[in-house]
Amino acid sequence: MNEIEMNQDLLSHLEYFCMFIGYPYSGHSMVGSILDAHPNVVISQELHVGNLLKHGYQKEKIFSMILLNSFFHAQGGRTWNNYSYSIPGEWNGRYTTIRVIGDKKGSKSAKMLSKKSDILDLAGTSFSVPVKYIHVMRNPFDMMSTLYRHTRPGGPEKMERMIERIVGRMEKVEKVRHQIQPENWLDVHHEQFIAAPDQSITGLFSFFNLETPSGFIENCRKILFKEPHQSRHDIAWKKEEIEYVSGKIAAFEQFSSYTFET
Repeated sequence: MNEIEMNQDLLSHLEYFCMFIGYPYSGHSMVGSILDAHPNVVISQELHVGNLLKHGYQKEKIFSMILLNSFFHAQGGRTWNNYSYSIPGEWNGRYTTIRVIGDKKGSKSAKMLSKKSDILDLAGTSFSVPVKYIHVMRNPFDMMSTLYRHTRPGGPEKMERMIERIVGRMEKVEKVRHQIQPENWLDVHHEQFIAAPDQSITGLFSFFNLETPSGFIENCRKILFKEPHQSRHDIAWKKEEIEYVSGKIAAFEQFSSYTFET
C-alpha cells in the first residue's frame, strides 16, 4: 500500500508545497519533523518527490503518498538514524486543515534539481501552488566527519572523497538557489536552530505564513539536542585537510562563517 484515496476537499486550503534541499547529516530530519508536527502541515520522510516527478507521477498520487508516508513514519516515532524526532503532544502524522504539504529529502534533491532544471519547472507547475525550498546547513566539517564515519572503509582517499562530495553538493545547491525567487528560499543553520529554538521555529512557520501554536516550542524542546554534536572532533583531521576545506567553504557566503574551531 503506497497511496490513499484523495478526497476532493482534503487539499482545498493548500497554499504551499515544501521541498528540502541540502546535504547528508545536516539536521534536516529535525526540521522536517517539526514542520510535520504542525496541525496545518504534512511532511513525508525521504519519499523523494523529485524522483516521482521525474517518472511522471501526477500530483494527486504524490500527495496521497506523502500523506501515507507521514502517517506511517509517525507511527514509528519518526525515527531516523536511530533517533526519534517525534514531537510529543503535537500533530506528527495527523492534521486538521492542510495548508502546507511536502517531502524531506534534502541531499539527493540538490543533486537532481541541479542537474535537471526541468524537474524545477515540473515542481513549479505540477502542484498548482508555489513551491518553497528549505536549505538546512551545518558546519561542513561536522557533515564531512559524520559522512566519513557512516561510509564503508574505502582506502586512504576516503576522507578526500567525503570532502569532495560535500563541497560538490554545496556547489549544486548554489546552482539551484540562483533559479529560485528569494521569497521562496529559506536558509536554516543547524547550530543556530538549536541555540535559539523560539526564534528559529517561529521563523520557520512564518516562512509559510503559519502561526506557531501555543505550547508548541516547549514540546519541541523535549526532543532538541542541548547543543549540536561536533562530530569533527570524533575523527583525526590532517592539517592540510582542514586548510583545504576552509579554503573551499570560504567561497560560499552561507558557509563562510564556519571554521574547524567554531
